[in-house]
Amino acid sequence: MLFSTAPLLLAFTLSGPAPTATTVPVASTPIVQEVATAKEGESGHRYPVTVPSTLKSDETGKEGVKPLTLDLLGLAIREKTIFNVNVYSYVLYVDQATVKADLGKWKGQSAKALGKDDSLFYKLLSQSGTKEIRMRFCRNVDADDIVDAFEGSLKPRILALKKAEKTGEAAKLANLNTFRKFFSLDKLKTGNELRFTWHPDGTLSTVVNGVRKKDLMAPALCKAMFDVYLGGKPISKSGKKKLVKRLPEILK
Repeated sequence: MLFSTAPLLLAFTLSGPAPTATTVPVASTPIVQEVATAKEGESGHRYPVTVPSTLKSDETGKEGVKPLTLDLLGLAIREKTIFNVNVYSYVLYVDQATVKADLGKWKGQSAKALGKDDSLFYKLLSQSGTKEIRMRFCRNVDADDIVDAFEGSLKPRILALKKAEKTGEAAKLANLNTFRKFFSLDKLKTGNELRFTWHPDGTLSTVVNGVRKKDLMAPALCKAMFDVYLGGKPISKSGKKKLVKRLPEILK
């Protein structure tokens, strides 16, 4: 994984005495603030190492809500296997404080060892902290194709999680049907980004191309979404390992 810093320019005006015949006004001076990023190697996409947490809608604006920031745990690429083309890069962000508390027993282990440890991923899926998956597209993709792919992966997982519930299939999949409607656009274009945040109480926050959608209280949908990438049958085994590559650094 490659790290770099990307400049963000914030303009500040340096004021001085009021101009006179013998004084020269002080010009505005740009000050460079560095933001650390990490590069996903296949796509070339860069993601910030630390991002503001996507708070639940009812928490936005409240003081004292945590976590304020999330930290990058790993980066991976989703390929269309038949054609060996990159579809989207995806990354995992976590709340560093809860990860340190819940995953402390793995401190000191290498990223390679962690990537092979099923018990670590089980714990990561069940630990209490806020988690967020972000994906950025490498090419134009029909939105319907992405929605169908989501549903094909999420539906069986949700039904398995809700197997004990004495309700019909339609009721069990109500949140998934609402989730489908969040993607009412023709295409997801190169560079478009999706964000899915799993909050500790089971709320799912979804952002599509910077547009915040309605929060869903959907614990099964949250777990199913993250199980697609971190569970026992992930969409990419190599991608799953890469999503915990920065864990040794976070646990130091």
